[in-house]
Amino acid sequence: MSFPLLVRAARVGFESVDVQLEEIALTLGAGPFRNFFTVTLPLAARAISAGIILAFARAIGEFGATILVAGNIPGRTTTISLKIYEAVILGQDVIAWRLVIICLVISFVAIWLSERWSRGAIG
Repeated sequence: MSFPLLVRAARVGFESVDVQLEEIALTLGAGPFRNFFTVTLPLAARAISAGIILAFARAIGEFGATILVAGNIPGRTTTISLKIYEAVILGQDVIAWRLVIICLVISFVAIWLSERWSRGAIG
């Protein structure tokens, strides 16, 4: 559930890259991939790193708070992050990966809805 924090920070980083620098690289013969990896990504790296750290801290905080405050009472206080932890501990990697994919889908939908709402497309 902390993935939206990473995406938002990365987005800000990519949007802050000067388009003229990318255009200059293209005129000097860099292809799209080389342009991305040698110009865009290094210029956005600080924001991406900050997003990774923020998302990691949020994920650890969510997991710790949930397991300490609410506990893990099956059927009552279980969250997706606790179910992923439980599946990994029990060696049920397929179930853990399915839950991770569900978390990613939920995160992307939340980001998409948030972006549409902030631009006035919803409501």
